[in-house]
Amino acid sequence: MVKHADEREEPEDPEVTYIKRQFKLLLYRLLLLPDSLRARLQGHLTQVLLSRSVTMDTPQGKLSFVTLGRSGAGRGMTMLTKQPMTIDWIDRFDPGSVFWDVGANVGVYTLYAALRGDTRVMAFEPAAVNYFLLTANCEANGFDDRVQCLLAGLGHQNTLATLEVSQFAPADSFGFRNKEHRGYRGKQAVLMFAIDQLIEEYGLPCPNYVKIDVPGLSEDILAGAARTLKRPELREMHIEAREDSAGGRRIMEALKRSGLVPKGSHSHGSTDRIFVRAR
Repeated sequence: MVKHADEREEPEDPEVTYIKRQFKLLLYRLLLLPDSLRARLQGHLTQVLLSRSVTMDTPQGKLSFVTLGRSGAGRGMTMLTKQPMTIDWIDRFDPGSVFWDVGANVGVYTLYAALRGDTRVMAFEPAAVNYFLLTANCEANGFDDRVQCLLAGLGHQNTLATLEVSQFAPADSFGFRNKEHRGYRGKQAVLMFAIDQLIEEYGLPCPNYVKIDVPGLSEDILAGAARTLKRPELREMHIEAREDSAGGRRIMEALKRSGLVPKGSHSHGSTDRIFVRAR
């Protein structure tokens, strides 16, 4: 297919082209080294690159992101433009609030909420590779005292599940259902918890704000939070719910029964909605 003039890709920056060529040369030279020497040098270079985070400006201040994989830092670099409604939502949190980020991935919105300085954040991420980046990003920003990260998934009950994942695909989205079209053959055992049990039995703080970004499991997560959803402390929820899908309608009905009504929505490939406690 021939592209029109306005559809052609922008020419690559000469500096980027030069660096790519030099990097290919470096890889070639590395492969010529004895394995023991290459292991030490390659490990050193990887450590150096990981420690050189990238920084971006946000309405709340600067945030740093660890660079690992094609999308690791890229998610952070697009945080202000991909889901602006989410950023605005976090900006409106009441001081001293508790925010639960369910399906935190590498922690883009976890970090932004923590940057406020007056918000306690609980971040849940089941994929080990994403959990590493989540905790590394918290460390890079000095948020260890503001964020509690849990290597766990949420569902309708406490159980052990299998995640379809690749530890070589950092920052990607993984699932507990068949996603063979993505080419992920790796399996990872994941501890699953119900929100009600985490609060009532494990003593986690009841959230004032909850963001759920776990495609295909939202209904299960809400089922495991039946009692929490009715607590007045839970003021608002941010969740994907499409009115033109049966699942989306069930989510909206479940939240309505718990006293949470839709306030706004934003589409970016999926439809995210904010639900607020009815007065």
